[in-house]
Order: sequence, then C-alpha cells, then structure tokens
Amino acid sequence: MPDELLTQTDGAVHRLTINRPARRNALVPGLARAIAEELDRVEESGQAELVVLRGAGGHFCAGLDLHWLRDLGAGPNVADLQHGLADFQAVILAVVRSPVPVLAVVEGTAAGFGLDLALACDLRLGSADATFTSAFARMGLVPDGGSTFTLPRLVGIGPALRLLLAGETIDAARAHAIGLLDEVVDGQAIEGEIAALTGRLTAGATSSVRAIKRLVRAQEVGALEQVLATEGAAQLQALQAPEFRRRLDAFAARLAGRAAGR
Repeated sequence: MPDELLTQTDGAVHRLTINRPARRNALVPGLARAIAEELDRVEESGQAELVVLRGAGGHFCAGLDLHWLRDLGAGPNVADLQHGLADFQAVILAVVRSPVPVLAVVEGTAAGFGLDLALACDLRLGSADATFTSAFARMGLVPDGGSTFTLPRLVGIGPALRLLLAGETIDAARAHAIGLLDEVVDGQAIEGEIAALTGRLTAGATSSVRAIKRLVRAQEVGALEQVLATEGAAQLQALQAPEFRRRLDAFAARLAGRAAGR
C-alpha cells in the first residue's frame, strides 16, 4: 500500500509515516501488515539505527477503521475477522521484536489500536495537542493490540484500568504525568526535538543499542505473544456480539448525521 505508508531513509534513521489523513490514519488490515513487513525489511537491511513512526496530517492513528468492519456486513465471516486481527497484531509483534529501536511521534489522536501501537513502541514523544483514549469499551470491544499488558507496565494498574475501562480521553500533559509519554513538546518545536532526540539515540554504537533493546524487551516478547492470543480470542467474541453491532450502527449514524449537517 505505497500511498498509505510513506517510507524514507534519512541516514541512520528510517521514517515510517501512516498516510491516511482523511481517516485520521485509521488502519485497515493490509496497512497494518505493510507496516510490519516494512519493519522486517528495515531489520534485514541492517542499516537503520532508529525507526521513527508517526502519522500524516496532524494525527498519529485513530485505530481500526470501522468502515472496514461495516464493509464485512452484518454477519462477518469468522475467517475474515481472524485474518484481519492477525494483520493488526503482526505490527505490534514486529515493533517489539525489531532489534532497531522504534520511536513513536504522537500528534493529535491516538485512539484504540492507535494507542496500542504507540504503547508497543520503545519510546514515545508527544506534541502538546496529543490525546489518548482506549475507546474499545465504548464500542463494546476489548483491546487487541497488547495494551492490557503494555499499559499497566508503563503507568501502573490503577491508571491503566481507568483508561481502559472508562474510555476517557487524556491530554498530553496527563499522559506524560502518568508515564505514558516520555516527553511532551510544543507542536511548533516538535521537528527540532525529533532531530535532537534522534541524534542522541543514534550516537551510541549500533551493536550496543540493539543489544540493550533486546535485553530490556526480551522478557516481554513471550508474555506479549500470550496476551495477544488471549486478547484476540476475546475480541473475536466481541466482534460477533449483538452489543458491538448495535454500537457500530449508532456510531455510523452519528457520522452520517455530522456529514449531513455540513
């Protein structure tokens, strides 16, 4: 999906940009798989010392594109759901398994699976206008990108449960205060901060940087694989439940009403 995933090699830095700004960079399975495959290619090339992952148009990622689910019809085939879920989870595993550190640059919306994706990354830099919400519970779904594992590790059980259960939206300042973000910068200064941070992160010996990431995250990999399998099974049940279909239809009606009011 060359138009929806922009890639650029900038010296030791490999930049990946999700390019669906009209949908706030919401993902469909093919795009999620493309990101995973690109991360694998970065590893195989052996040239990059850092991957910078961000979204186009002022937003990081609004999660799963619900239009994709609606297009599957009222009674989606279980195999289609399973394949789509596997594509989404592949990108989470690719981030964690990659020997190259991955920096998420979060601007605007990080929602649902978009939050899961940011949480899977090794480092998170946020703009002052960034917002974070799990959103799964509001749709009658459950997290399926590992956030039931990654979020408590970052922010603690209480703050994680509040974010996951209540579906609240928190701003960048709050995200930084609880440990979800490593750093927050003003939107106008973000490019300079990215350059400064990438410079610091690529100053170390490549072999040392890769070894440190492997040592820090090695114990997570097996546990995260198990969590993703458990989340995936629960999500498949939720996606086929009448409650989700009702909430999805209500969501679509709200969108249609907004469009009609323009």
